[in-house]
Amino acid sequence: MMESSDKETKNGLAVETESSINSASLEELFESLFADTGSRENISIKDWTDGWSAIVGGINGIPTSRQFNTLQHITDLKCLKLFHDVAALKAAGKGGVKIGTIDELDGENTILFELLKDTSKIFKVHRTDSENNPREYEFASVFNVPKERGKLKSGDTLSELFGQIARHLLDLKSNCFAGTDDPFVLMTETTYKPPSLRTKGCAYGFITTQRGVIMIFFDRYITGMEDPTVSGTLYGVEKTEKTELEADNSPYKAVFSNVVYLEDGKEIVRQPGKIYASVKSTR
Repeated sequence: MMESSDKETKNGLAVETESSINSASLEELFESLFADTGSRENISIKDWTDGWSAIVGGINGIPTSRQFNTLQHITDLKCLKLFHDVAALKAAGKGGVKIGTIDELDGENTILFELLKDTSKIFKVHRTDSENNPREYEFASVFNVPKERGKLKSGDTLSELFGQIARHLLDLKSNCFAGTDDPFVLMTETTYKPPSLRTKGCAYGFITTQRGVIMIFFDRYITGMEDPTVSGTLYGVEKTEKTELEADNSPYKAVFSNVVYLEDGKEIVRQPGKIYASVKSTR
């Protein structure tokens, strides 16, 4: 509890007098509890919760000064507690919250949302404590990858957006990226690429002057089948498991080393792991 006093002049001398409650500061009013040094009634919690009639002894009961002192004193105690809590919050957060560049982090107990230079985009959070020690915090995105691709929508959370981006990237094939080969690569003896260096999902043709080699040209290559089929198209089915064919170490070997050529109109018993083709036209 704070005490305050005034001075008045008596016989030319400054004399200490008790200060008036009417001239006290706001802080003094909160700290000066009513009846803090006076006589107060000891009221039970039950009577307090039952109300004024229980305290004074009935509806027509007459309150005493001691009862009134207790009532007002408890009210002042509650206000004092709130006053101290608000003052502590004010002291702790006097630096406030700012949005700006890093040079604006210039005081204690300050939170700064840092902007990219010359933009209104926030990318980092800084904080100083009561001793002006700086701390830095990075934004992070925690996300789950959805099972299916979906559209990116305005208003989505960062976790939803990054999850969809990750899903799209996982669904891309390797030949979608820069630095990979074209969908169909025509190789020569000097530009030959061994299978280990080829891009998965691309078709590789081989040009050679070696006699006895049959060349067939395709205008397009797709995975799977289509009905009706289109002429000049090579249809393939992707497999993850290896075939039982023996490896061929010949340096001049096309990627389609398991092609079986059929005479027009002739059918044979087909075997797994082989491509069956008939020559319809040459160019």
